[in-house]
Formats: sequence, C-alpha cells, structure tokens
Amino acid sequence: MFATSFTATALTVAIPPVAAELGGSVGLVAWSVTGSLFVSAVALPITGRLGDLHGHRRVFRTGTTLAVLFAVATACAFDPYSLIAARAGAALASAATIPSSFAMLFKVFPAEERVRPAAWASAVLSGSGVTGLAIGGVVIDSIGWRPMFLIQASIALCALVLALRVLPPMPTEHGANRPGLDKTGALVLTLATFALTFGVNRAAAWGPTLVVVGLLAAVAPLYWLLLWIERRAASPVIPLWLLRKRDILTSSGASFLTNAAHQGNFLVTPLLLQGVFGLSVAMTSVVTISRTLSISLAAPSASRLGARFGPARLATVGIALYVVALAVLVAGTRLDQLWLVIVGLMASGLAYGHSVPPLLVVATNAATPDSFGSTTSLHQTASQIGGVIGLSLMSAIVADAATAGPFAEAYLAAAVLAALGGVAGLACAPRRGAAPEVEGRPMAPEPPAAEARAGQVTAPRDGSGSDRSLEPTR
Repeated sequence: MFATSFTATALTVAIPPVAAELGGSVGLVAWSVTGSLFVSAVALPITGRLGDLHGHRRVFRTGTTLAVLFAVATACAFDPYSLIAARAGAALASAATIPSSFAMLFKVFPAEERVRPAAWASAVLSGSGVTGLAIGGVVIDSIGWRPMFLIQASIALCALVLALRVLPPMPTEHGANRPGLDKTGALVLTLATFALTFGVNRAAAWGPTLVVVGLLAAVAPLYWLLLWIERRAASPVIPLWLLRKRDILTSSGASFLTNAAHQGNFLVTPLLLQGVFGLSVAMTSVVTISRTLSISLAAPSASRLGARFGPARLATVGIALYVVALAVLVAGTRLDQLWLVIVGLMASGLAYGHSVPPLLVVATNAATPDSFGSTTSLHQTASQIGGVIGLSLMSAIVADAATAGPFAEAYLAAAVLAALGGVAGLACAPRRGAAPEVEGRPMAPEPPAAEARAGQVTAPRDGSGSDRSLEPTR
C-alpha cells in the first residue's frame, strides 16, 4: 500500500514546476491529482469484489505490477495528458492493493483482534501521505520530479517480489469454475459513482451549470438501475445482502461523515495558516504534517484499546474526541491563537486514528470471510465520497476568505458532520443480548434440550441446501 500511494501527495507540491516542464497550465496538471481521486472512488468497489471472486493475492499482485508500470509511465510523461493518464492508472493500482491488503489481513486475524492490523495498515496509509509531503519537495528540488517516480517504481518492484515469494494462496482463490464479475453492474456502478463524485466536486467550482445539474440528477436513477441489475445478477458486483447488515451500513455512514469532516478541514487548514496566521509554505507543511503524523502514531494505542474495549466502543469514543478537537480548532481560530490551532490539529489526528480503523473492523466483522474485499471496498468508497463532499462544502464556506471568521465556520461545519458520524457510530455499538460472533458469523444458539436428545436437525427452509441462519445478522 505504501509503494502504490506515497507519491500521490508528493505530486501536489510539484504541480507548478511540472506544468512548466510539460507545457500545460497549473489547472490542467492539477487534474493528475484530482482525477486520481475519482478513479480511486470508482474502482474500489470493483477491485474489492474481484478479490473476493478471484483471490485477493492475485488482485494484490496485479495492482502492484500496475503500480510499477504506471510509476515508470509517469516518469516518462511527455505532456499533461500523458501525465494525467499515468496517474489515473496509478490510482487504479492503488485501488487494487488497498482492499486486498485489508482483506488478507482480516482473514488471518480473529474478529476480536482485527483492530490491530486495521490500525497498523491505516498508519501505513497515513505514513505514506506524510512521506510524500515530507520528502516530495526535497526530492523534487534536488533531482527533479521524474526520478521520484522511478524511485517509486523500484519500491513497488521490491514489494511485488516479496508478494510473489511470501503471500500464500488464499482460501477464496477459486479454480477453473470461479464465477465472473457482473460486467453490466460494474459499468452502471462506475457511472453512478463518477456522476456523484465528479458532480459534487464540480458544483463547488462551476456552480449549478447544466453539466453539474445533469450529473447530480442522474445519480439516483443510476443507483436504482444498479439495484435492479444486481437483484438479477448471478454474481453481483455488490452482494446485496451486505446492504442489509446494520453494522455495515452504520459504520460506512459514520466513516462517510467523519471523512467528510476530516478531508474538508484538511483542505482549509493550510489556507488558514498562510492567509490568516502568515506562516510560510515550509512552516505550513510542518504544521500540516504534524496532524497526519498523529494519525500514524495512534496505531499502537488503537490496536490495544480496540482489543480491550471492542471496535464499536473505540470508534464512538474516537469520533467524540474528534468533535472536541474540532471545537478546539474553532476556538483557536476565533481567538487568533496559533498554538491552540496546532493543539487542535494534533488532537484531531490522534482522534481520527482511533476512530477510522475500528469502524472498518465493525463492518468486516458483520461480513463473511468470502466478502471481506467487497465490504472493505464499500467502506472505503463511502469514505472517499464523503471526502469529496467535505472538500466541496468547506471550499464553498471558505472561498477566498482572508479573515478568521469563515475558517471558524468551516471547522464548525466539520464538527457537525463528525458529530453526526458519532451518532451513526452509536447505532453499531455492542447491543446487550446480541449473539457473539466468530469470523463475522453469529454463534449458533444451543438447541433445546428435547431436540438435542432426539437428535433433530432443522432442514433449510429455502431448499438451497444451505442454512441461511448462518449468514451474519448485523
């Protein structure tokens, strides 16, 4: 995951010199970053499902191979359009490795211990962002932006060699009779997700234009069409039973709202530090990195607390603390106190690192092992869509502000979103009397004594030859 993602943030600090070298405008080259977000949001549900159907080891190795190829393609870009295409391919590679990585980790850890790998894997993803921000400018100033992507290709190639030698076959890697992906459903899902993310993103920049209105108006019919197709598909791209599990829906909703708050205020913070507090670009990077680094530093305690108190309780408390941290940011902005803003940023990073990984665990614990990829990718997609909406909302609130007021309002809006995420998190808190789970499935209750003595067995009611009661009930 690190090898496929760390250059995404590194490129953000190099857009002006890259645009000058390739002969394009800054706005056009910026699509190499923005377009990657859309590709990732669209591809995640499909790559996660492909892992469930064809094996996560295979999808992970394919994604890592693509990361090597598209890193080299980025280094060889000859104009802005080739750069945008190469970065879109790199985002596809990252979308293949992320859900597969989480799914493989969750399959080798029991349900009560999954917060540990989720926290450390999330720390790796956050650490990749820190690395990109920290070394991107230095490397680009020293040797240029093209060698940086050749370095990424080398790291990804090492990861690929290790994957080929170390990763064992997973139980879900089917043989010759493996089912195929529902291609029609995948196409409609791609169109629906793109219409939603691109429409919301462009609404902030273009306003209510005909294109924006048309895209947003198409979202609901496309998702309705997707449900109609999936109900009739032999191997749906989204197993619909996942959408009937309360813990999957509520934890994904909480992640959607929390990431909307996080990504939105992540965007406006550099503008606040430079425009209101007068910090230099270098100092702004240092302060911003402190929050991202705090997310990674939360991994050790999140893994311990998750194992002790359970992922649902940890996520709820973490989101509550995140709301408090945003309130500190509001106060620091209103009072013109930079030190209080820095404290709020670091506290928000720690709180975010304690809330997001356990939310993912809550979702996967409600799923079966052969659907971990789909569950993870659905959760990640909800989070990414929330991030796009949060970015657009906070951008509209702040606009071109040079005073503290709009920034405080943006942090307050983020706090409201996070608080709503906390409410959603409460819905997936452990419920008294709920059956304990083993590998995402509820433990079967003890049979009545009379039936046990008589050796009676209840036949499946649907004639399918399988006991539907073994499906996860959350």
